Amino acid sequence: MSTTSLILIYLAAALAISRLPMFRVYFSLCNTLIEKIIHVLAVVVTREGKSNKIKLYKNGSGETTSIVHSKIQKVMIVYIGYTSTLLLAMGLFYLLSFNKFHFIIYFFIGLLVISILLWIRNPFGVLWALSFVILLALPLYFRNELAIMHISIFLSSLILIQAIINAIQVIRQSFKTGEKSGALAKIAKIPAVICGIALLGQSLYATYFIFIKVLNLKLAMIRFELLEIIQIMEKFIT
Repeated sequence: MSTTSLILIYLAAALAISRLPMFRVYFSLCNTLIEKIIHVLAVVVTREGKSNKIKLYKNGSGETTSIVHSKIQKVMIVYIGYTSTLLLAMGLFYLLSFNKFHFIIYFFIGLLVISILLWIRNPFGVLWALSFVILLALPLYFRNELAIMHISIFLSSLILIQAIINAIQVIRQSFKTGEKSGALAKIAKIPAVICGIALLGQSLYATYFIFIKVLNLKLAMIRFELLEIIQIMEKFIT
């Protein structure tokens, strides 16, 4: 099966997992951690506040101990947190396009280890990060190239799907409450639906950029890959 077919399968798998309570929290914390790390780094770079702690929770959310007084800086930090996951997804798919599967695993292990040492400060967050490091280190230890390839594609797909889901959730919350909701909307005093549409728009553009520019896929090729996947599934069913 081609890498393109695997990417399409794992994009669907990442979407399905995001709907399963048992797995949703565990894997969505990866996206949450990346956002919070960007928040911490943004505060350090702007020197507008102090932030050196990240807390991850059992419901898949997280927070930082940042104290930023400027509203403009708050808007930029929160927005950069959302956008950073998209930029990361683009970078990960760029590595996939060159079959650099090991680099992706090393990146996540390095990110998690640094987070444990410098930023994560609650027991649940540390335990989650350690378990994820072990999960990623096992295929490297046993030199299982097939597992490394599948895990790297899945993680890349997961980051992209979670970024899109976050934008959709902002829009859904705005229609449910009829009020401003979400960190970005509250700080910027912009209706949440507008924030959500903006985030969703850049998420969809990032997806388009990944498939067309990075992976060099055309619509006809995607259709061919989908037909190949369907045929393989039919073989297993029959």
